Amino acid sequence: MVLGRKKEPEDPAIYVARKEYDRAIKLYRERLSKQPDNLNMRLALADALYLAGHDENAIKELTNLAKLYTEQGFMVKAIAVYKKILRLRPEMPEAERSLMELSGKREEVPAPKPEPSSEKASSEKESLPIMGVETVLFQHLSAEEFRQVVSRLTLKHYEEGSLIVAEGDPGDSMFVVVNGEVSVNTTNAKGKRITLANLGEGEFFGEISLLTGRPRTATIITNIDSDLLELTREDYENIVADHPHVADVLKEWQHQRAHKTAEAIIQSWRDSQ
Repeated sequence: MVLGRKKEPEDPAIYVARKEYDRAIKLYRERLSKQPDNLNMRLALADALYLAGHDENAIKELTNLAKLYTEQGFMVKAIAVYKKILRLRPEMPEAERSLMELSGKREEVPAPKPEPSSEKASSEKESLPIMGVETVLFQHLSAEEFRQVVSRLTLKHYEEGSLIVAEGDPGDSMFVVVNGEVSVNTTNAKGKRITLANLGEGEFFGEISLLTGRPRTATIITNIDSDLLELTREDYENIVADHPHVADVLKEWQHQRAHKTAEAIIQSWRDSQ
């Protein structure tokens, strides 16, 4: 007797791509009933709800997700989710207040545990990427400095294959990868583009341009749909004018994670040529 091939589980992301949002939402809810701790899936559900026009339910899911990220120590992701809520509902004071109150929770949260879909990737790195950013970028800021930086961070979404910055262009901002992945690219002596590395969640790029004003040293392209937090030079300079200590914190952040930056990867490649 020939047994039939086992049916593969349906992928809700496929239904999102087809704009069959209600089917995707149903599948996400079914999966979450079995994997309630999968925060990435909860974010996907919230996005599907928004695309389906269920704004109130989307905001409810995002609000709960931001609280879970905060409780589990994923402060950068919590910031990004609150920014997304405020994009959907700018007149929502509770979200603005919760975003600013994250300052007081920085030392209360435990070190985050790997999420189900990223456990292997996290174990291959020196430390959990999000906590790496959280510890160095935010820990040594005062409450007011934290609020100033967070209030000026802008959440941006890029589709797969999007050009974020181009090598040689003026550099006027830096980025932190919240979700997704970007590739670090340069051009060799023959004019051929070479991909040198991929940067994932918690990693960053553009900090040298922000701090020094130098042109971009790499071309950065998204490998998949990605969410990034951006800090522009204008906002950075406005912050340090009143809070010069922020510049010291950002420089220390860059120094401690220099081996993971796009600029360091490019320089290492050029030195080897």
